[in-house]
Amino acid sequence: MASGDKRIGIGGDCAPFGTQVLCVGPLLNAVAALNFPVYVPKGMGTILVKKVRSVETVALAGGTADSVITIRKGAQAMTGGILTIALAGSAPGVEDFCDIVNDEHARVPEETRIVLSIAARAAGTAGEAVFFIEFEPTQT
Repeated sequence: MASGDKRIGIGGDCAPFGTQVLCVGPLLNAVAALNFPVYVPKGMGTILVKKVRSVETVALAGGTADSVITIRKGAQAMTGGILTIALAGSAPGVEDFCDIVNDEHARVPEETRIVLSIAARAAGTAGEAVFFIEFEPTQT
């Protein structure tokens, strides 16, 4: 790697230097709405949320609606933070993601909640997914 290169690894598909991941789940996509909090650990400082990915562990079943997850900083929705898991083509291992816009809502101070707000689906539906929150530490 060249001096000043900000990527880790030696392959062509390397993560940018400094990118870290919080893993959450599996979380149920079912009848009742779910607001699942993930706290930025004390001592980590402020982080910049870049992307949220989901990987289905149990396919969505029943109903007619997709599963919609809103990514929030406390009560405020992050810009670009709507992740949809489509009912059509749902299967274990299917991945979905949303890119978070770099603005004040994406900057989350330590000990502040990132909330995965999963909307309710119709009765008799189910499904599960693991969520990966990609972030970078910031200086501000």
